[in-house]
Amino acid sequence: MTTAAISALRQRAPRLFLALRTLRYALRPERLAPETAAIATSLCGEELRVLSGPFRGLRYLPFASGSGLLPKLVGSYEAEIHGAVEEACERGYRTILNIGCGEGYYAIGLARRMPNAEVHAFDIDIVAQQRTRRLARLNGVFDRVHVGGLCDLSNLRRLAAPQTLVVSDCEGCEATLLDPAKVPALSSTDLLVELHDFLDPTITETMHARFAATHQISTFVMSDRASYTTPELDRLTLRERELATWEGRPAGMTWAWMTARRSRERAA
Repeated sequence: MTTAAISALRQRAPRLFLALRTLRYALRPERLAPETAAIATSLCGEELRVLSGPFRGLRYLPFASGSGLLPKLVGSYEAEIHGAVEEACERGYRTILNIGCGEGYYAIGLARRMPNAEVHAFDIDIVAQQRTRRLARLNGVFDRVHVGGLCDLSNLRRLAAPQTLVVSDCEGCEATLLDPAKVPALSSTDLLVELHDFLDPTITETMHARFAATHQISTFVMSDRASYTTPELDRLTLRERELATWEGRPAGMTWAWMTARRSRERAA
């Protein structure tokens, strides 16, 4: 199946895509493409770790779910929101909800940075759930990371509260889940949300309308990675550098960092 066909299936029939993907990994052991494996070794040596950014030092496994492995190892992954992630880590939340956790980059990275937080990581992909558990064990945070499947409104009503951070990358389901009218606690919860306007062009407008009255909102737009640098990238050829930092995103991807005014007032 071509890359275009795989992308089309993922967008038009996501549940079928995930079922086929799970079956594939059950039947055939996962291996990195030779070029990807060679670059990963050039960057990290035999033990894979995140090299820079807010999760520097995070031990890693040779896979990623729904995104590229190499940008995460480099540390350039979603560089636009590094400042927001650092601010979140300084706030020291009690509870973190990661909706669409993939293999656990944010769930485990934040668990390491906030040792007093309980992390609830959700993903409808069974393979992603298994990977998150493995990554949690590898980094010694398994006892504080709780992995589940579908995150629905009942999960949010049960878990969202002041001193909670929601990190959302749920492929366009933001409009369904992140609604203070349905989950009132979100009015006092901080949220870091990837906005999938290419799937629903009203997403950004909808999020601003729902949270502007209760939150300070900062929006970040995808930037070029050409200027991103680490000492390890200097070892690579130009092509390898491009591959190592390429995230395969549509142009104009945006993120919203929404911090609850009520939480800030209490902290002050």
